[in-house]
Amino acid sequence: MNDNTNKPVTGAELGELEDFLLSASVPKSAMDLDMLDGFFAALASGPEPLEPERWLPLVWGPEAESAPDFASIDEMQKILSLMVRYRQLVETVLSLDSESYLPLFRRCSFSDTSEERAAVGNWAKGFLVGIEPLRETWQPLFEEDTEFSALAPLFLLADIGEESAIDEVQWLQCRDAVAESVRAIHRFWTPFRGKTGKIERPSVQDADDWQDDDFSQECQCRRDKQ
Repeated sequence: MNDNTNKPVTGAELGELEDFLLSASVPKSAMDLDMLDGFFAALASGPEPLEPERWLPLVWGPEAESAPDFASIDEMQKILSLMVRYRQLVETVLSLDSESYLPLFRRCSFSDTSEERAAVGNWAKGFLVGIEPLRETWQPLFEEDTEFSALAPLFLLADIGEESAIDEVQWLQCRDAVAESVRAIHRFWTPFRGKTGKIERPSVQDADDWQDDDFSQECQCRRDKQ
């Protein structure tokens, strides 16, 4: 297998990843691409890194025995490489060009409102799942009144009740606040990351690669092709 783990993931490759996550090879409890995007945003914006052996099982679902049925070793290596590169891309954007950061659902078109609501809700759920493995480490953010407001839209959008806790206007406000919420959370933890040195900063070249990549121009995942 070629070592391309430092190569930014492209929009076309995200389409491949989405196809796999929606296939019969993956447990029904596994994340879809929107949830994965929110999950990686949490990992990238949080206080310290989480190793793949800790975050990968969360992608497949809450059950300990959850795992995809890969057709081959090559397929397994390809999918895992795509996920690692996708996570690195999200981290690179937030670290080097945070003002350009947008969640996946803001880079895609939708056929109707219900499809968009599902995508946004799944993204928010993915972000909250990304907090859980390091919840104690995240505690200072929960205790900081001024920055805790950055998490509020994410909790409201991730509402799993049968009826939404917010009306249409509030939902739109929360949806539009997601990108800045992620940036605010990332800024909150930046001094901590710099002090501990636990997160390795991407290089300037990484940022240039991301800017040149077609993923930065448009979303090429399944729903955008319809």
